[in-house]
Amino acid sequence: MSPVEFLRKRFLLPEDWLNGLETCKDQETIFVGTPEVMEFNTVKPLRRGIRLCRLFTFSVKPTTFAMQVLGRAAAANRIEVDEEKAKLLINGGTIEIDAEVENGFVIIVWQRFVVGVGIYKKPVLKSCIPKFRPVD
Repeated sequence: MSPVEFLRKRFLLPEDWLNGLETCKDQETIFVGTPEVMEFNTVKPLRRGIRLCRLFTFSVKPTTFAMQVLGRAAAANRIEVDEEKAKLLINGGTIEIDAEVENGFVIIVWQRFVVGVGIYKKPVLKSCIPKFRPVD
């Protein structure tokens, strides 16, 4: 099963969740973008599109950025949190929560907004949300 199909099934995303988009693999990363971005060859880009997921030996890790854009339709392995827990997770924290999801990567949701991705091992939810890096 491809990494894209794995993510679709893990999160019960609709069949057409990447409709109109294309993917490409660069080392152990899958990127997703519009056909125009994927065809851009005027200069050699560092990467094309946004990082959809990273591939590891035994898992596929979705990225927070991709899930914020593409994961809204997820019907499985999503954990709804309140504002206090969302703030803790956004800051890289870990919380205890009893959720009816499979262990592994999950989508963290606050008020229907996809906050990011975490890793869940009942009852611990650890944030995988990238830390903010200020620019001078």
